[in-house]
Amino acid sequence: MNLRSSLRFIVVVTSALTSFTIHARDLDRRVCTNESIRGEFGFIAHGTTLAALGLPAALTGAFASSGSAIFDGAGHFTLTATSSFSGVVQGPSTLTGTYSVNSDCSYTSAASNGVSFQAAIVNGGRELFILQTTPGVVITGVAKKRGAEPDREREDRPRACSAARFAGSYGFLADGSAGAPTLPNTPFGPLAGVGIIDVKPDGTFTMAARRSVGGVVDPAPLPLTGSYSVSSDCTAELVFDVGFHFNATIIDGSEAVFVETDPGTAVTVVSKRL
Repeated sequence: MNLRSSLRFIVVVTSALTSFTIHARDLDRRVCTNESIRGEFGFIAHGTTLAALGLPAALTGAFASSGSAIFDGAGHFTLTATSSFSGVVQGPSTLTGTYSVNSDCSYTSAASNGVSFQAAIVNGGRELFILQTTPGVVITGVAKKRGAEPDREREDRPRACSAARFAGSYGFLADGSAGAPTLPNTPFGPLAGVGIIDVKPDGTFTMAARRSVGGVVDPAPLPLTGSYSVSSDCTAELVFDVGFHFNATIIDGSEAVFVETDPGTAVTVVSKRL
Protein backbone atom coordinates (compact mmCIF):
# COMPACT_ATOMS: atom_id res chain seq x y z
CA MET A 1 0.00 0.00 0.00
CA ASN A 2 1.54 3.30 -1.05
CA LEU A 3 1.56 6.48 1.04
CA ARG A 4 -1.45 8.04 -0.68
CA SER A 5 -3.53 4.87 -0.24
CA SER A 6 -2.46 4.64 3.40
CA LEU A 7 -3.55 8.19 4.10
CA ARG A 8 -6.89 7.61 2.38
CA PHE A 9 -7.42 4.45 4.46
CA ILE A 10 -6.67 6.31 7.71
CA VAL A 11 -9.13 9.10 6.83
CA VAL A 12 -11.91 6.61 6.03
CA VAL A 13 -11.36 4.60 9.22
CA THR A 14 -11.17 7.75 11.36
CA SER A 15 -14.44 9.06 9.89
CA ALA A 16 -16.16 5.73 10.49
CA LEU A 17 -14.96 5.55 14.08
CA THR A 18 -16.08 9.14 14.73
CA SER A 19 -19.57 8.41 13.38
CA PHE A 20 -19.76 5.23 15.45
CA THR A 21 -18.68 7.05 18.61
CA ILE A 22 -21.31 9.78 18.17
CA HIS A 23 -24.03 7.22 17.45
CA ALA A 24 -23.01 5.09 20.43
CA ARG A 25 -23.10 8.13 22.68
CA ASP A 26 -26.65 8.88 21.55
CA LEU A 27 -27.85 5.38 22.42
CA ASP A 28 -25.92 4.81 25.66
CA ARG A 29 -27.08 6.16 28.98
CA ARG A 30 -25.07 9.06 30.36
CA VAL A 31 -23.60 8.27 33.79
CA CYS A 32 -23.80 11.04 36.39
CA THR A 33 -22.08 11.80 39.72
CA ASN A 34 -22.16 14.70 42.17
CA GLU A 35 -19.64 16.43 39.91
CA SER A 36 -22.23 16.49 37.10
CA ILE A 37 -23.77 19.60 38.66
CA ARG A 38 -21.22 22.24 39.49
CA GLY A 39 -21.46 26.02 39.25
CA GLU A 40 -24.24 28.59 39.41
CA PHE A 41 -27.76 27.96 38.10
CA GLY A 42 -30.61 30.42 37.74
CA PHE A 43 -34.06 28.97 38.36
CA ILE A 44 -37.80 29.61 38.33
CA ALA A 45 -40.42 27.57 40.17
CA HIS A 46 -44.19 27.67 40.42
CA GLY A 47 -47.07 25.64 41.80
CA THR A 48 -49.40 25.41 44.78
CA THR A 49 -49.03 25.26 48.54
CA LEU A 50 -51.88 23.34 50.20
CA ALA A 51 -53.44 23.47 53.64
CA ALA A 52 -51.74 20.20 54.54
CA LEU A 53 -48.39 22.00 54.56
CA GLY A 54 -49.47 23.86 57.69
CA LEU A 55 -48.69 27.39 56.56
CA PRO A 56 -50.93 30.28 57.66
CA ALA A 57 -53.99 30.62 55.44
CA ALA A 58 -52.63 33.82 53.90
CA LEU A 59 -49.63 31.87 52.54
CA THR A 60 -51.65 28.96 51.11
CA GLY A 61 -52.38 28.88 47.38
CA ALA A 62 -50.44 29.99 44.31
CA PHE A 63 -46.66 29.88 44.67
CA ALA A 64 -43.87 31.37 42.54
CA SER A 65 -40.14 31.73 43.08
CA SER A 66 -36.96 32.74 41.30
CA GLY A 67 -33.32 32.89 42.25
CA SER A 68 -29.99 31.14 41.95
CA ALA A 69 -28.31 28.04 43.32
CA ILE A 70 -24.59 27.28 43.51
CA PHE A 71 -23.53 23.60 43.49
CA ASP A 72 -19.99 22.75 44.57
CA GLY A 73 -19.77 19.42 42.70
CA ALA A 74 -19.24 17.58 45.99
CA GLY A 75 -22.77 17.35 47.42
CA HIS A 76 -23.41 20.83 48.83
CA PHE A 77 -25.34 23.83 47.54
CA THR A 78 -26.28 27.39 48.47
CA LEU A 79 -29.62 28.76 47.28
CA THR A 80 -30.87 32.35 47.22
CA ALA A 81 -34.52 32.98 46.30
CA THR A 82 -37.36 35.45 46.36
CA SER A 83 -40.74 33.77 46.67
CA SER A 84 -44.41 34.71 46.51
CA PHE A 85 -46.85 32.75 48.66
CA SER A 86 -50.31 33.59 47.29
CA GLY A 87 -49.16 37.16 46.68
CA VAL A 88 -47.20 37.56 49.93
CA VAL A 89 -43.60 38.13 48.84
CA GLN A 90 -40.74 36.92 50.99
CA GLY A 91 -36.99 37.22 50.54
CA PRO A 92 -34.53 37.26 49.07
CA SER A 93 -33.33 34.68 51.55
CA THR A 94 -30.37 32.30 51.44
CA LEU A 95 -30.31 28.63 52.40
CA THR A 96 -27.70 25.90 52.33
CA GLY A 97 -28.23 22.22 51.69
CA THR A 98 -26.93 18.90 50.44
CA TYR A 99 -27.54 16.86 47.31
CA SER A 100 -26.80 13.33 46.10
CA VAL A 101 -26.66 12.39 42.40
CA ASN A 102 -27.52 8.89 41.18
CA SER A 103 -25.78 7.25 38.25
CA ASP A 104 -28.97 7.53 36.13
CA CYS A 105 -28.72 11.37 36.37
CA SER A 106 -31.55 11.74 38.87
CA TYR A 107 -30.77 13.30 42.23
CA THR A 108 -32.26 14.18 45.61
CA SER A 109 -31.51 17.24 47.69
CA ALA A 110 -32.54 18.79 50.99
CA ALA A 111 -32.29 22.41 52.13
CA SER A 112 -31.49 23.51 55.66
CA ASN A 113 -35.12 24.63 56.19
CA GLY A 114 -36.41 21.08 55.63
CA VAL A 115 -37.56 21.48 52.03
CA SER A 116 -36.67 18.47 49.85
CA PHE A 117 -36.39 17.89 46.11
CA GLN A 118 -36.15 15.20 43.45
CA ALA A 119 -34.65 16.23 40.13
CA ALA A 120 -33.20 15.16 36.80
CA ILE A 121 -29.99 16.44 35.21
CA VAL A 122 -30.53 17.01 31.49
CA ASN A 123 -28.87 18.60 28.47
CA GLY A 124 -25.37 17.49 29.47
CA GLY A 125 -25.61 19.12 32.91
CA ARG A 126 -26.80 22.48 31.55
CA GLU A 127 -30.36 22.19 32.91
CA LEU A 128 -32.20 20.70 35.89
CA PHE A 129 -35.84 19.54 36.04
CA ILE A 130 -36.98 19.82 39.67
CA LEU A 131 -39.91 18.54 41.75
CA GLN A 132 -40.31 19.71 45.35
CA THR A 133 -41.02 16.57 47.41
CA THR A 134 -42.10 18.30 50.60
CA PRO A 135 -45.59 16.95 51.51
CA GLY A 136 -48.39 19.48 51.09
CA VAL A 137 -47.04 21.21 47.98
CA VAL A 138 -47.19 20.66 44.22
CA ILE A 139 -44.26 22.71 42.93
CA THR A 140 -41.96 22.26 39.93
CA GLY A 141 -38.98 24.22 38.69
CA VAL A 142 -36.42 24.49 35.93
CA ALA A 143 -32.82 25.62 36.48
CA LYS A 144 -30.30 26.60 33.79
CA LYS A 145 -26.56 26.86 34.23
CA ARG A 146 -25.19 30.37 34.01
CA GLY A 147 -22.75 30.87 31.14
CA ALA A 148 -23.22 27.35 29.75
CA GLU A 149 -22.46 26.97 26.07
CA PRO A 150 -25.23 25.38 23.98
CA ASP A 151 -24.66 21.91 22.55
CA ARG A 152 -24.10 22.89 18.90
CA GLU A 153 -23.93 19.29 17.80
CA ARG A 154 -27.42 18.63 19.12
CA GLU A 155 -28.76 21.84 17.62
CA ASP A 156 -27.39 20.90 14.20
CA ARG A 157 -28.87 17.40 14.10
CA PRO A 158 -31.17 16.91 11.11
CA ARG A 159 -34.88 16.50 11.65
CA ALA A 160 -35.34 12.74 11.23
CA CYS A 161 -38.05 11.02 13.25
CA SER A 162 -37.98 7.27 13.81
CA ALA A 163 -37.90 4.89 16.73
CA ALA A 164 -34.14 4.53 16.34
CA ARG A 165 -33.64 8.31 16.36
CA PHE A 166 -36.05 8.84 19.28
CA ALA A 167 -34.31 6.18 21.38
CA GLY A 168 -32.19 7.38 24.29
CA SER A 169 -32.30 8.46 27.92
CA TYR A 170 -34.28 11.56 28.87
CA GLY A 171 -35.09 13.53 31.98
CA PHE A 172 -38.68 14.77 32.18
CA LEU A 173 -40.86 17.18 34.14
CA ALA A 174 -44.66 16.77 34.32
CA ASP A 175 -47.07 19.50 35.41
CA GLY A 176 -50.84 19.90 35.51
CA SER A 177 -53.90 18.44 37.22
CA ALA A 178 -55.48 14.98 37.38
CA GLY A 179 -58.06 12.90 39.20
CA ALA A 180 -60.67 10.19 38.73
CA PRO A 181 -61.25 8.11 36.68
CA THR A 182 -57.60 7.85 35.63
CA LEU A 183 -56.53 8.20 39.28
CA PRO A 184 -59.32 6.32 41.09
CA ASN A 185 -60.71 7.82 44.30
CA THR A 186 -58.68 11.00 43.74
CA PRO A 187 -60.36 14.42 43.44
CA PHE A 188 -59.25 16.49 40.45
CA GLY A 189 -56.32 18.60 41.63
CA PRO A 190 -52.71 19.60 41.02
CA LEU A 191 -50.17 16.98 39.94
CA ALA A 192 -46.46 17.18 39.17
CA GLY A 193 -43.69 14.68 38.58
CA VAL A 194 -40.05 14.26 37.64
CA GLY A 195 -37.88 11.37 36.56
CA ILE A 196 -35.86 9.50 33.97
CA ILE A 197 -37.19 7.61 30.94
CA ASP A 198 -35.17 5.18 28.82
CA VAL A 199 -36.63 4.95 25.31
CA LYS A 200 -35.42 1.80 23.54
CA PRO A 201 -35.08 1.27 19.78
CA ASP A 202 -37.40 -1.77 19.94
CA GLY A 203 -40.46 0.39 20.70
CA THR A 204 -40.52 -0.06 24.48
CA PHE A 205 -39.56 2.18 27.37
CA THR A 206 -38.81 2.03 31.08
CA MET A 207 -39.27 4.90 33.50
CA ALA A 208 -38.63 5.89 37.09
CA ALA A 209 -41.00 8.68 38.17
CA ARG A 210 -41.72 10.46 41.43
CA ARG A 211 -44.93 12.48 41.77
CA SER A 212 -46.75 14.89 44.00
CA VAL A 213 -50.50 14.29 43.65
CA GLY A 214 -52.49 16.88 45.54
CA GLY A 215 -49.51 17.38 47.84
CA VAL A 216 -49.10 13.65 48.58
CA VAL A 217 -45.61 12.67 47.47
CA ASP A 218 -44.62 9.19 46.32
CA PRO A 219 -42.30 7.74 48.98
CA ALA A 220 -39.88 6.57 46.25
CA PRO A 221 -39.62 6.71 42.45
CA LEU A 222 -42.17 4.44 40.74
CA PRO A 223 -40.89 1.94 38.14
CA LEU A 224 -43.06 2.06 35.01
CA THR A 225 -42.91 0.37 31.61
CA GLY A 226 -44.70 0.67 28.29
CA SER A 227 -44.50 0.87 24.52
CA TYR A 228 -44.42 3.66 21.95
CA SER A 229 -44.71 4.32 18.23
CA VAL A 230 -43.22 7.14 16.15
CA SER A 231 -44.78 8.55 12.97
CA SER A 232 -42.98 10.14 10.05
CA ASP A 233 -44.55 13.53 10.93
CA CYS A 234 -42.54 13.50 14.20
CA THR A 235 -45.46 12.70 16.46
CA ALA A 236 -45.45 9.75 18.83
CA GLU A 237 -47.81 7.82 21.11
CA LEU A 238 -46.85 6.30 24.45
CA VAL A 239 -48.93 3.60 26.15
CA PHE A 240 -48.02 2.65 29.71
CA ASP A 241 -48.56 -0.92 30.86
CA VAL A 242 -50.60 0.47 33.77
CA GLY A 243 -52.97 2.17 31.31
CA PHE A 244 -51.75 5.77 30.92
CA HIS A 245 -51.65 7.32 27.42
CA PHE A 246 -49.66 10.25 26.04
CA ASN A 247 -49.32 11.94 22.67
CA ALA A 248 -45.93 13.47 21.94
CA THR A 249 -44.35 15.93 19.55
CA ILE A 250 -40.65 15.36 18.85
CA ILE A 251 -39.03 18.78 18.59
CA ASP A 252 -35.58 17.60 17.54
CA GLY A 253 -33.08 14.88 18.34
CA SER A 254 -32.82 15.92 21.97
CA GLU A 255 -36.23 17.21 23.09
CA ALA A 256 -39.90 16.17 23.04
CA VAL A 257 -43.13 17.44 24.63
CA PHE A 258 -46.17 15.40 25.69
CA VAL A 259 -49.81 15.73 26.71
CA GLU A 260 -51.74 13.06 28.60
CA THR A 261 -54.87 11.90 26.76
CA ASP A 262 -56.61 10.01 29.57
CA PRO A 263 -59.99 11.22 30.95
CA GLY A 264 -59.74 13.29 34.11
CA THR A 265 -56.28 14.65 33.30
CA ALA A 266 -54.78 17.94 32.13
CA VAL A 267 -51.07 17.12 32.25
CA THR A 268 -48.18 18.23 30.03
CA VAL A 269 -44.61 16.94 30.05
CA VAL A 270 -41.31 18.37 28.81
CA SER A 271 -38.34 16.08 28.24
CA LYS A 272 -34.69 16.50 27.26
CA ARG A 273 -31.85 14.08 26.70
CA LEU A 274 -29.54 13.59 29.66
